[in-house]
Amino acid sequence: MNRILFVLAFALLVSAPSGAHADAQTHYDTLCASCHGAQRYGGEAPPLLPETLGRKKDDALAKTILEGRPNTQMPPFAAALSPEDAAALVALIRTPVTSITWGAEQIAASRKSLEPDGPPLPAKTNRPNLTLVVERGAGAIAVLDGDSMKELDRFPVGRIHGGPKFDKELRRIWAVTRDGTVSAYDLDAGGLRGTVKAAVNARNVAVNPDGSLVAVAAQLPEQIAVLDGALNPRAVLPLEGQPSGVYQVPGEAKFILTLRDNPKLMLIDQATMEVEVRELPEPFEDFVFVPGRRQLLASSRGGGRILLYDMDAGTVIATLETEALPHLFSACFFERDGKLHSALNHIGVPKLTIVTVDDLAVQKEIALAGSGYFARTHPGTPWIWVDTNTEQIELVDKATLTRRVTPITPDPGKKAMHVEFTEDGSRALVSVWDPVGAVVVYDGTTADETGRMPYAMPIGKYNAHNKTPHFRERP
Repeated sequence: MNRILFVLAFALLVSAPSGAHADAQTHYDTLCASCHGAQRYGGEAPPLLPETLGRKKDDALAKTILEGRPNTQMPPFAAALSPEDAAALVALIRTPVTSITWGAEQIAASRKSLEPDGPPLPAKTNRPNLTLVVERGAGAIAVLDGDSMKELDRFPVGRIHGGPKFDKELRRIWAVTRDGTVSAYDLDAGGLRGTVKAAVNARNVAVNPDGSLVAVAAQLPEQIAVLDGALNPRAVLPLEGQPSGVYQVPGEAKFILTLRDNPKLMLIDQATMEVEVRELPEPFEDFVFVPGRRQLLASSRGGGRILLYDMDAGTVIATLETEALPHLFSACFFERDGKLHSALNHIGVPKLTIVTVDDLAVQKEIALAGSGYFARTHPGTPWIWVDTNTEQIELVDKATLTRRVTPITPDPGKKAMHVEFTEDGSRALVSVWDPVGAVVVYDGTTADETGRMPYAMPIGKYNAHNKTPHFRERP
């Protein structure tokens, strides 16, 4: 919240006559709108809509209104509001908004240009080995030198969703929050270049190779917002359902997306903004590119299966029935016996499934300590590193497809998750998901710990080379 607006709003409320009870809408307009938006779409603070409140209980929301949120700009209002007033505000923000709109005009009006205040990256920085740590507890992204593991800078972003993205020259970084705010960070100058609210609620962001186009998958409203490199709106493309996400097609001037509950795949031409729509046999809940191929590995929530989709033929060429929906964007790929394999974690079932990609034939199913989200590997490590939604990371030998007897436990009693590798795979970075957490560094071959850095709730890490599709273009 703008500090002056907050002080004025708070002073007005506190000075209100005792026993005065305006209705909930008046309280919202006076107290909440300057941060959360007049239409509850968000702004300096998140949207307050049924779709964005999630599973938060009414009493917890009322408590936040009265007591505020520590370490945020959400102040307490118990001095101005009664418990009954807070309950009425909760009822108001639970009320659906029937027609949510956020078009080019609103996007443009929300855009803010900023002047980076440095310092720029050191001249000898190995940019392909830059690694970003998303620190949920601080609402920030830390920029690490992947060679020295030294933190070079950090910048505020809020509660981001989907991984931050680089351009091919590794000069800028883009990240988007759940409430649709895109931040652009300049690695050359060292600081934020600007922000824009591109959606009411967002899924993820994609960037073309030269950083001249940024696509935002919006779930509220259901659309794709395409921005130019300076975060001005270039096009707003309505959708017939919620996007699972939007991605840059490796080696092509196109963005690609699917819809979560509608069997359609869309390709957006980056020169013309024309959209090619393809019919699918069923909705693709999520998908991942098969390395070096014009293929997608997709998941079907409703159908309970994995599908291999050929982009040239426009058809599904193999399927695999599954017990539970895999967290597919975490699927990893590796060569074994001259064949491309994939390892898939599952949501709700504690096992790792290893398949040959050509036919999705199961080669091995390995029981895990728990049902996790991410399976990761790299040519520079002999292991598949699998989180289990517990304190343990399981290691699976890629040559024998057997689990190492002893898993690694970065911090007993604290959840270990989200493995990332340095550019060459010689080191693996593991998050300890805790308010007093850490990023722990392991030798990629021996799995021995070599260092750790303290972070509050580090949700993910993103190596510039490993996570940038422009380095994996079609041969």
